[in-house]
Amino acid sequence: MALGILSVVLVALAGLMFQVSLQTRRSAALSYRSAAAQMAQAYVESLPWDSIPVDSTIGCRSLTSGQWNYTRCLTVQDSLTFRRIMVVLTSSGNLVVPPETLVVDRTKPQLPFPALP
Repeated sequence: MALGILSVVLVALAGLMFQVSLQTRRSAALSYRSAAAQMAQAYVESLPWDSIPVDSTIGCRSLTSGQWNYTRCLTVQDSLTFRRIMVVLTSSGNLVVPPETLVVDRTKPQLPFPALP
């Protein structure tokens, strides 16, 4: 009788541990995706204005953030006053999370006013 009760409890505990491990893995993947999104935003903001191509796809690169392997694709749309850069981060390894899309609007840097004599 005691062994039967113990086996039921252990089976229930095993199922719970399995669910906890799945949630931990998903949470880790989301954390890695968040870090990759911050790195992508910093990268886009660091691009010199003149080197940003107009109305085109900059390209896709395979990258890693922690244990998360992903592909970062950049596209650019030009406007009269700004360039909109879209970054799409897509899982490409074992840790799979929904894709992340970032939109960064870059304006042309303004020239400083000349010093008055």
